[in-house]
Amino acid sequence: MKRHSTILLLSLLLPYIAAADIPEGYYKNADGKKKDALKAALHDIIQPVTVLAYGSGEGKTWTGFYTTDRIEETNQVIDRYSYDVRYFPESASASAASAVSGMNIEHSFPKSWWGGTNNTAYKDLFNLMPCEQKINSSKSNYAMGRVTSVKTTNGCTKVGTGTTSQGTSAQLWEPADEWKGDFARDYFYMVTTYSDLTWTSNGLDMLEQSDWPTLKEWAYTLFLEWARQDPVDEIEMKRNDAVYSIQKNRNPFVDFPNLAEYVWGDSTDYAFSVGSSSSGGGGNHDDDITPDFATLVDCTMRTGLSPFVTRASDGSEGKVWTSDATYGAKATANKLPNYEADEYLMVSLDLTNMQKATLTFDHATGFNKTRQVKDVFFQVLVSDDYDGVPEDATWELLEANFPPLPSSSNYTSFVSSGDISLDTYCGQELVLAFRFISTKSDAYCWEVRNVKVTAQTDPDALPFISSSPTLSEEDAATYDLMGRRVPWNTKGIVIRNGRKILQTP
Repeated sequence: MKRHSTILLLSLLLPYIAAADIPEGYYKNADGKKKDALKAALHDIIQPVTVLAYGSGEGKTWTGFYTTDRIEETNQVIDRYSYDVRYFPESASASAASAVSGMNIEHSFPKSWWGGTNNTAYKDLFNLMPCEQKINSSKSNYAMGRVTSVKTTNGCTKVGTGTTSQGTSAQLWEPADEWKGDFARDYFYMVTTYSDLTWTSNGLDMLEQSDWPTLKEWAYTLFLEWARQDPVDEIEMKRNDAVYSIQKNRNPFVDFPNLAEYVWGDSTDYAFSVGSSSSGGGGNHDDDITPDFATLVDCTMRTGLSPFVTRASDGSEGKVWTSDATYGAKATANKLPNYEADEYLMVSLDLTNMQKATLTFDHATGFNKTRQVKDVFFQVLVSDDYDGVPEDATWELLEANFPPLPSSSNYTSFVSSGDISLDTYCGQELVLAFRFISTKSDAYCWEVRNVKVTAQTDPDALPFISSSPTLSEEDAATYDLMGRRVPWNTKGIVIRNGRKILQTP
């Protein structure tokens, strides 16, 4: 929800409740598709039918801004980059024809990234917004990301350096919190609509030449986070409608706030359904419809180990597992006496109401050129009787795909574990653990990331619990009754960790 008190009227601060009037059948070709096939279908659906000429003057970009970025009651310009207050001229004809003083037309997704101006992307209003001139110049053609060292800021937009893929430092700009979700959905739209462009310049910090994912992993992971934290609201929905009135195309990531999860996020294994409501993350649905899946764990391990915890075999706090921004959860005992360690990276799983469950993760090993570590020094385990002390619990070994021995003394490439079935444990509460063992003579390294546990729910077993969420539930994946991800604090009946919950105000 936007918190821009200087420009937003109270009526515009209402949360996004229902989608706009989407033309019947507009998204029908996306129905039933997932991941790359879904992105490809959306690419074909959302091409602009017509675009305005670029610039100021009758029938050009600023004419569009008068429709898409103006608060009707005050004639004020909506500037997502600055807290400065500016107004369109009182005369509608003048407003439509000329630029507002002190403002530029800004491509939030820089035009230099594809090196051309004679195409639709250059004129697409979904990517064009009015912007205060000074911050427009400061942000240049940098990629959008999390700025960790600020060089300049106007109190709304930050410009500086931050980390992109593989720990690389780059020049970045970062929007204010109240606009992060808007820009994330704008970028989702651009890489879907124009995935066939050839990327150049600073865009290579964020983009790859591919139909999917097009965005690099660091980028789509961050933008998904921003989209969840700043959900679609009425001002964004109104802009979607306004652009549609001009270009005759829509941003599907605004129409369906959780659609990005099906393309890049925690629901890529599941087919997207337009369903009976166009609202994506909201809408009214029959209470007897329940999703057939749930995401119980979805952790990159790059920004922290939560919800996992670390424990030594005797139950004391672990020391070897840490979070690395590039490699995920990393275990090494090189700083311990005699390199001796026996530690567990653990998370609880509630499979009591599940009928199928699958574990996947990516991992790499290091410094084990002549030593097979699988199931000896590195183990993937589950226990149904863990009670705080790992060495007192009964553990069962899971069969996971491991990397081949490294060709040198250094690290292997990351490989997928493959789909590890947890079906035999459904109906139970479990603890999943990655066990790391190291000795003076055998001291290796293990890196684990992108840990995901998905499960198929048993509708007949879903208990109904009347409760309100606690702050600890903010990181849990939450779904509506159509099986689509919604913000964790959505009011009404939701599904979390396989349980049907009534969340009250």
